Amino acid sequence: MAHYGVICPNASGHLNPVSGLATELRARGHRVTFCLLGDPPQSITALGFEVLPIGGDLISPAEYRAAMAKLGVLTGRAALKHTFDLAIRGTEVMLAAGPAVIERAGITHMIVDQGSFAGGTVADQLKLPFATVCNALLLHGEPSVPPFFTTWPYRDAWWARLRNRLAWAGLNRLYQPILRMIQTRRRELGLNVPEHIAETWSSRLQLCQQPASFDFHRRELPAALRYVGPLHQADAHAANPAAANFPWSRLSDKPLVYASLGTLQNQLQYVFRAILAGLADLDIQLVLALGKKDAVWNEPTPANAIVVGYAPQLELIERASLVITHAGLNTALETLTRGKPMVCIPVTNDQPGVAARVVHVGAGELLPLKKVTAARLRELTQRVFAQPRYREAAERIQAEIVAAGGARTAANLVERM
Repeated sequence: MAHYGVICPNASGHLNPVSGLATELRARGHRVTFCLLGDPPQSITALGFEVLPIGGDLISPAEYRAAMAKLGVLTGRAALKHTFDLAIRGTEVMLAAGPAVIERAGITHMIVDQGSFAGGTVADQLKLPFATVCNALLLHGEPSVPPFFTTWPYRDAWWARLRNRLAWAGLNRLYQPILRMIQTRRRELGLNVPEHIAETWSSRLQLCQQPASFDFHRRELPAALRYVGPLHQADAHAANPAAANFPWSRLSDKPLVYASLGTLQNQLQYVFRAILAGLADLDIQLVLALGKKDAVWNEPTPANAIVVGYAPQLELIERASLVITHAGLNTALETLTRGKPMVCIPVTNDQPGVAARVVHVGAGELLPLKKVTAARLRELTQRVFAQPRYREAAERIQAEIVAAGGARTAANLVERM
């Protein structure tokens, strides 16, 4: 049996999907160890996985926590820039500290998040085969596809390809400090030197948790890439204390709208106010999750709303008729897995691209953050409720997700690698 080491950002949006794959591999008799910066995450230790802290004196858990907390108050380009700053720091630390920790642990194979750019070099240094897992939206750049950080729709036109090419070029400039560090280390080790960031990903196997139709038409994907569908597993997570603490008795038989901005962008109070005010007079029940366990809502709450700090998300999506979301990929896929439509309010990073794809497949509407008002939220909510085409589109993706196989298909491919 293999001993798999997992390298990924220490954030729920990356940990949750890869934990589904890790659980499937463990069920087949393999050992799985997470190799992470920052504090060992409770979501992973509660599942019984070992966590190897990486960083030591180079980056303390407190420093990592502070950097992640800062991301929660940023939006748009500022948040994207901060994400890259954190990736630069993470690359530096992983290249310096990762190999020794992973070698001591006796790891035999690696699973590396697409956004953990140094992971492939660590694996190559130790001569370990590795697979890349695309836990967020695909980062692969090509002129025919708008970049993941935009809400641009897909257009097969020369002007759109030119626009896309210029935007991808700007993103590649942000990658340069990361790429230069990796190039320098690989020269020192006598390894082949990548010219582009995409060459840091596995040439053996790349696993994408999007279903194939939840993407724009692509022409330049590598042969190693496989669309396997969402990796999360409803039964892969430890007992959710949020489910035990949720006021289930307050739910009525009215159509349920579940709203959440995730666990990072959870300090945008004006968006929460707009959601509550916009849906206050509708004949529905709203559950609004603030995305933080100890969060308290001290402002007026409409009679048809329940506001909680942290919610049992999967259970509520299952009951919901509509989901209002920041368009994080995990929430979007969890919603589509259950055949539910969305109203998307993307905040930063790949969320604009996820929202654009929700619109592209017809499963929801997009409301830019700068245009969020109570009136606009009310209008879009009523529109999605009134038109069955949104739900029907979500159910088409749901059927594809079931057929794709998710974590089981991914584990089959990893074992064959």
